[in-house]
Amino acid sequence: MTTIAAKNLASFYSGSINDKLRVARKIFQQHGQRLLQDQAIVKKLRELQQEEDALGRQMQAMDMGSRCSACAARPDGGCCSSYMAGNTDAVLLLINLLLGVAIEPHNNGDECCYLGLQGCTFIIKPIFCLNYNCSHIKEAASKKEMAALENRAGILLSRQVSLEDLLLHLLQK
Repeated sequence: MTTIAAKNLASFYSGSINDKLRVARKIFQQHGQRLLQDQAIVKKLRELQQEEDALGRQMQAMDMGSRCSACAARPDGGCCSSYMAGNTDAVLLLINLLLGVAIEPHNNGDECCYLGLQGCTFIIKPIFCLNYNCSHIKEAASKKEMAALENRAGILLSRQVSLEDLLLHLLQK
């Protein structure tokens, strides 16, 4: 007998970048309208968007988008590498689709396929990406900026995990 956790792992968190995107698009196509009419989902999406906006303002104030894009383009850059794109999962991609993001991965060579000129093209980013701050970010930022960044990321991650749990529950039905 397969557990729900094992089924979720196989369905939403395993496979290639294209596999996960295919699953997310299929769920969005089949259930997107129903999910966007669910008041609990809409409320959580709104809260998530507000927290992402606050984090985005902090990241912008720290010039992280252009700093990370420039670093990723260097031969020795690597946080936003093609390997990191594998940290996406179908639920994260679904959340971005529900928020209206047109997800179009592109071949960036060694860079993450979701990295654009101004940073990540997602509204809601992979958990690893939100939790990790490289030495370039830490060296460029003040302690106050880092504390604000980490606080905003923590709040966003809490809301993101809550929404993921709700989505997984609703998709079990």
